[in-house]
Amino acid sequence: MVTALLLALALAAPAVTPRPAVAPAAPGTPPDSPVERRRATLARALLQVAVQVRRDVERGDITALAARIPPEGLRCGGRLIPRARVEHDLRDGASWLHGVLFGGPGAPVETGQPGSLRELFAAAKEVTVLVSFRADPRAEEGLPCLDYRVPGRVTPGAPLCFEPKGGRYWFSESLYPCP
Repeated sequence: MVTALLLALALAAPAVTPRPAVAPAAPGTPPDSPVERRRATLARALLQVAVQVRRDVERGDITALAARIPPEGLRCGGRLIPRARVEHDLRDGASWLHGVLFGGPGAPVETGQPGSLRELFAAAKEVTVLVSFRADPRAEEGLPCLDYRVPGRVTPGAPLCFEPKGGRYWFSESLYPCP
């Protein structure tokens, strides 16, 4: 469940510097609470990650995206998908994961919607990035997630969620549609 929407960002081009917009605090949480201050700090950092992920997807840089997979792999509905499997799926043009990020036969098909994140980026000059937090028992502020938006189009696949560890932002379970 998404607990708070913190920032929105319009990316006119991959080289544009993020400009955070004003956004409300989580319902029932004072905007100056320690949790909301941590969320704001995480959201600002995640906007920088959003710019880099967009560049990596547009360039088809599988190596850069694979570098964000935690060494232990990705959590998915109570199980763990090994890093080697995720890397394989990123490189396999017929896999769902490759399709949803870069396009190809594994991409979801929905009339009038982009089949891949790369196609979403190519469809518009401006892409809005929403940063939200899903409830997560491991972190009081929640799990920070990115969702790219273009008017009239939806992000293919799931929002991209990250786990901050050791000064880096690692992909979380959200790369796959997990129950």
